Amino acid sequence: MRTLISSLFPTLLFTSVLASGACMVGEDEALDATSGVSVTTIGRGLTGCRGKASSSVPANGKYVITTFGGPGDHQSMSCGGYADGSGWYAASRQRYGCGAKLQVTANGKCVVVEAQDYGPDVCVENAAGMPILDVSPKVSRALFNLSGAGWSDHEVVAVEEVAAATPLGPCTTEAEPPAGGGGGGTTPPAATSCMSETLDREVAQGTCVQSAADAQWYSCSAGAWVAKSGTAGCAATYGFCDSATLGESVAPRTCVQARSNSTWYQCNGQGWVAPVDVTAETGALGACSSMHPL
Repeated sequence: MRTLISSLFPTLLFTSVLASGACMVGEDEALDATSGVSVTTIGRGLTGCRGKASSSVPANGKYVITTFGGPGDHQSMSCGGYADGSGWYAASRQRYGCGAKLQVTANGKCVVVEAQDYGPDVCVENAAGMPILDVSPKVSRALFNLSGAGWSDHEVVAVEEVAAATPLGPCTTEAEPPAGGGGGGTTPPAATSCMSETLDREVAQGTCVQSAADAQWYSCSAGAWVAKSGTAGCAATYGFCDSATLGESVAPRTCVQARSNSTWYQCNGQGWVAPVDVTAETGALGACSSMHPL
């Protein structure tokens, strides 16, 4: 019987209020903080699971894949976005960083995914005997024609970090020159990603961001930002978070020390997440755009 690695619900959930474009957190940032969906995954019969993920990158680039997210298991990821099974996402942001593009290859097939979550727990890797890349079910379908994969299936893939502008989904190859061509230039591919100053990184087409400059929503379309009245139709969203400590909504990447427990949290565009490296001024979504101590 297949042992699937599917995510457990985070200990405390947050509510995303699309009408106002803010991520509600109840009384304070601490109430919905989560280090990630993937790391909370615990396989049946596994021991030693403590919510800690390995940051070591294997020299040979080989991983076993497991899957998380999908129908009935829609969860917010620590870098933003949802593990709903419909996107090209992966965990391992502790290895590569939020938003890193990863080329995943197996069986002569190749897809590109984006690191969007923290995990999985080292206990799962210990059980598999190999590093694990926790991915969307779309990846297992594309590479192995499987609706999902667990560590005991031992489906091995090769992983390589690629350029930030690389499109998500099935890998594309360089076009063959025209027959009888005379060595002329080729038309460069159309842009499919956008640089977000709010997030301080490239995002994929279809991503919507609530701008830190004017608090309005914009969608990445064909390499350009297009104003939107809301988040309908967005592939991923990064919005403001309501801070009870500050008494106002703040932009993604803002870091706040919560008055409830003095712990630092960062707005990841979906809610408040920990930890924050106060010395380096970085959190799950990258460098803090501003720091707000008590």
